[in-house]
Amino acid sequence: MKKTSLIFGVLVLMLALASPAFAGEAQNRLKIGVDKVLAILSDPSMKGPRKHQEREHKLRAVADSFFDWRELSRRSVGANWTKFTVAQQNEFVGLFSELLEKTYVRKLEKFNNEKIEYLREQVSGDQAFINTQVLMKDKKVPLNYVMIKHRDWMVYDVVIEGVSLVKNYRSQFTKILSRETPDVLMQRIKAKIKALDEGKNVDDAVVK
Repeated sequence: MKKTSLIFGVLVLMLALASPAFAGEAQNRLKIGVDKVLAILSDPSMKGPRKHQEREHKLRAVADSFFDWRELSRRSVGANWTKFTVAQQNEFVGLFSELLEKTYVRKLEKFNNEKIEYLREQVSGDQAFINTQVLMKDKKVPLNYVMIKHRDWMVYDVVIEGVSLVKNYRSQFTKILSRETPDVLMQRIKAKIKALDEGKNVDDAVVK
């Protein structure tokens, strides 16, 4: 009996230590994308302002491979999505994804070899919620991903320290679309993208 208990205990310990290797399909897919991003940010040949455009291009290519921009855009607009024509929806997805990438590339460029710890994967049907945290020198920052599966698992929301990217933008877009047209909203997004391209120090807000 004691021997059986000892063997069971060893097996449990082995599974606990090896848990990252037994991560599900959604988490493995996310980790591939995150690892590619970290590799670009850590590459000495990609450092410095002269490499900004090339670095941004590489990061966008990776983001496009594991972010579902249409799902993210649709959920960020919410019930107002039906106010958009199909052509406007397509244009919005392109603009919004560009805005997000340019906004967050700036933040990613402050990366200083922090580590990502994968904590938990919860899957229900075609939805997955992946808990991670960024290990910084002086603190741990909760960073969670919400994913959906069509053909592959794709990210459609990011929750940073309890704040959902989708919900944050939905509150802004709802405010604008309650009094303006989809074209006006897209003009505001274009203006924000232009400001980022010009190197201006702008915040994340679209509503002013």
